[in-house]
Amino acid sequence: MTKRPDIPVSLAHLDTRDGVGLDGVIAEPHGRRRAALIWVHGLGSVFYSGQPLIREVVTRLNAVGVAYFKFNNRGHGVVSRGGRRLAGAAFERFGQSVADIRAMVTLARARGYRRVILAGHSTGANKVLHYAARARDRRVSGIVLLGPISDAAAEAKRVGARELRRRVAAAEKIARRDPQALVPREWGYWSAQRYISLYRPGEVEDVFPYYRPNARWTALRSVRLPIAAIVGSRDEFLDRPAQEVIDAFERNATRARSFTGAVVPGARHGFQGRERELANLLVRWVHSPNRGE
Repeated sequence: MTKRPDIPVSLAHLDTRDGVGLDGVIAEPHGRRRAALIWVHGLGSVFYSGQPLIREVVTRLNAVGVAYFKFNNRGHGVVSRGGRRLAGAAFERFGQSVADIRAMVTLARARGYRRVILAGHSTGANKVLHYAARARDRRVSGIVLLGPISDAAAEAKRVGARELRRRVAAAEKIARRDPQALVPREWGYWSAQRYISLYRPGEVEDVFPYYRPNARWTALRSVRLPIAAIVGSRDEFLDRPAQEVIDAFERNATRARSFTGAVVPGARHGFQGRERELANLLVRWVHSPNRGE
């Protein structure tokens, strides 16, 4: 068996404008620095999760002069600290993801990368789309949505739409007393405020409303950057065929400079076992002429 070369990953740390420290990794190419791809992890994940995927993506990107940045955000782990407040998946305030991503972009630019691409996985995809729509950051040259599955649609599939509506209504009552209070344990380890953010239709976090007929898709329709959306055909959180989700994104990316949609055959939500296919898709998209670079 041929030994694979080590990848040049370095531990790193950054601080957001509001004083939250975030740990992560950076892998930079030798020679010319063409661009930086910032990977925003999903709900409850951490910067070092998915190491087989990190290896594949870093190896392919670095080979073509693209750096890889991956940092914790305030949604890392179940419970963490976000400054003076409880954070992590259970207590995170979705809107604060803007500060986390802005700090990552600032770091990439400070290290000499003029082109910065945001690639968000799972809830990280919600965050990079929200960031692109809200921040209008001209330093960002494109966004990649990896496993952009609606939390509300996935949970409705799991527990039933009627039951989810009942639970959201109960969480609203809990939140009126104390937004940080936990919902019943069988619903997951969430504060009432976070449960509402995840599962109440129309919340700011609900940026992938393909499950709602006539939804406005406000965030996606406002983004003028090149966009890619990639979904695994066997994503366990899908409530409909993967291609239908891609088609919904394409119909609503009305202002995007370009749109690329792809379904990875056989891939689950975390792309386990399909890491190489995903890495190849990312590299092709970064260098695709229809990105408008």
